[in-house]
Amino acid sequence: MWIALSRIVAGVVVGHAAVTRFPQSLLHSRLGTLSTGTWLEVFDRWDARYYLTIAAHGYPAHAPGVRAFFPGYPLVVRAVHVLTGGLLTYAQTACLVSMTTFVTAAGLLYRLVAIRFTARTALISTLAFCWFPTSVFFLAPYSEALFALEILAVATLCDRGKWWWAALVAGYASATSPESVALTGALVIAALVARRGLQRTVGYALAGSFGAVAFVTYLGIRFGKPLAFADALSGFHRVAMVPLVGMVENIGAIHQVLTTPHSPITGVRHLTATGLWSNVVWMWLVDDVALVLAVCALVTLIAATLRHRRRAGPLLESPVPIAWTVLLAGVITTASATVIHVPGGPVSTEAVGRLVSVAFPLYVGLTLMVGRQRALVVVGLALSIAAALATQVLFNLGYWVT
Repeated sequence: MWIALSRIVAGVVVGHAAVTRFPQSLLHSRLGTLSTGTWLEVFDRWDARYYLTIAAHGYPAHAPGVRAFFPGYPLVVRAVHVLTGGLLTYAQTACLVSMTTFVTAAGLLYRLVAIRFTARTALISTLAFCWFPTSVFFLAPYSEALFALEILAVATLCDRGKWWWAALVAGYASATSPESVALTGALVIAALVARRGLQRTVGYALAGSFGAVAFVTYLGIRFGKPLAFADALSGFHRVAMVPLVGMVENIGAIHQVLTTPHSPITGVRHLTATGLWSNVVWMWLVDDVALVLAVCALVTLIAATLRHRRRAGPLLESPVPIAWTVLLAGVITTASATVIHVPGGPVSTEAVGRLVSVAFPLYVGLTLMVGRQRALVVVGLALSIAAALATQVLFNLGYWVT
């Protein structure tokens, strides 16, 4: 828990310093800088406006773009805002929700991993989670922190045999993020492995989807389009693609952007006077590296399970539950199956880094991958912390990193 608290303190201090100490000329466009506050308001950027709009006003008919965002997180923000008597702004309330769920998620992650592995593995996994390069989204008015907590809560409840409670949490998670399909799938696999019976497993699957069903029903009644959230995504230039193919195309596009004096890509804002480096390319690198790390972690988890089966046999449960592997595989698939493709521009893996960051098996897999090589652990965490702070400064200044 102290690791998450240190990330929050560092985040707030760094964000405040970025907007008060950096030259005002570095501040980005009005579109990116939604609030001029210097403390929690420095996290009110970009997609946060959609979540805050939903929390304050629901889904206005004149703003079709908000339909792309699921209601689970804004509902919690609104509830906390009401319970606190409106003393805080919606942006401040949303940051409070994100930071609280982030700290709770870190605590659950440590306990969950420590039970199955060692305190060292739990500590490194928690450090990697709290200081992942896109960890700024765990502090900002985004749904990632809540969704990460929901995933960890489901895993913890399954371990404790509280299956219906796990299904109910998964059900609310299905109203938090479209990635919840991976969580529901992992819940079903966990139930089958635990031999909970076909009827109960079907019940868990239905309960684990009630939030998404409710959202789709609402969209159908209110706007006459049950899949309005998918239609809204087209306005963000999101298109479906074979998983991981977009990453390959994105890597090839990086050279094109760096060598084009006046990039035609919407949203590119150069950080230096020479224009040699842009925040967009920085985030492409972060997103691509995050996806590669997620794939490596998945391979590591699979290999660990196979080694366990060879040594201990199939009767003794592996420290890595198959549901964890299914969850990470599902998140990788859903996160990389849609890409940004602006007409006339290259494919972008935008947002993949923050989308995969919610899957806690990612951090367990990375920790197992480096093993007891202390130098790799130190270097890896140092690079991750540096990338996290660099990404946050860009985000706080209003640059496009989402």
